[in-house]
Amino acid sequence: MDDFLALVKRHMLKFLRDKAAVFFSFLSILIMLALYFLFIGRQYVSYESMNVFEESFKTYLTVGIMMGGILVINTVSLSLGIMGNVVLDLEQKRLDAFLVTPIRREKVILSYYAAAILVTATLTLVMWGLTILYVGISSGYWYDAVTILKVIGLLIVYTFISSSFMIFMVTLIKTVNAFGTLSGVLGTFVGFVSGIYMPLFVLGKSMTYVASLVPFTHMTIVLRRLLLAEPYEILEASVPPEVMMDIKLHYGTEYVGILGQDVNMGWIMLVIALMVAVLLYLSYLRMGKSMRR
Repeated sequence: MDDFLALVKRHMLKFLRDKAAVFFSFLSILIMLALYFLFIGRQYVSYESMNVFEESFKTYLTVGIMMGGILVINTVSLSLGIMGNVVLDLEQKRLDAFLVTPIRREKVILSYYAAAILVTATLTLVMWGLTILYVGISSGYWYDAVTILKVIGLLIVYTFISSSFMIFMVTLIKTVNAFGTLSGVLGTFVGFVSGIYMPLFVLGKSMTYVASLVPFTHMTIVLRRLLLAEPYEILEASVPPEVMMDIKLHYGTEYVGILGQDVNMGWIMLVIALMVAVLLYLSYLRMGKSMRR
């Protein structure tokens, strides 16, 4: 166990000490925050029905929409960032050095996954804590304890999901240059295809069908519905039902099913869990093969 923990610590420190790697892991998040505050955020409170609400409520609402996507992207970008250790170690043949030690191969592979989960979960939960404080101080609305705990649970689950996808993706990459290209575009790509940057209905039915096949779309919908539960209660008491339906569609909290078919979210999450298991197994096989070369 000590050798496994030593590897996990090594991967974590290697990532955190590389300031450039940490910065670029947050780059897509910074871009998204800028887009929301400068452009996207305004369209979410542009309804005429919103004129009856104070700016504090509009802030409460907008942050819920914004962070419902940003927290998901955070799990993707950070887990991918720390997985850069895998690419670098493979390219520089450092993994071969582990083979001459008593450490078992599966421990070496699992250590990368564990390090990604620990770093990603910690930093994402810190961001969630800052979100709670920002909403409370700026708008006067505070998330209740149940919502806070549910979001924490979701973010931990999302970290496992994102890390599983990212570790598989990096096993397909052979050079650090290719990894840099991937990390530069992946967060932005996921943001668009998952309806985080803008509502899916704006992109058309075909794009919605594509988005329904991406796990991060459903993850965003679930998290947004949780963050907007209380704002929706306030809205439903003030706007007509037909306007409320349009608002839910516009805010990206309506379930999109799979390829236009109505599929229960529970089944979707079960499929995602199975995908995680398969991807972890495939990652193990690919990394094990690379270590034998």
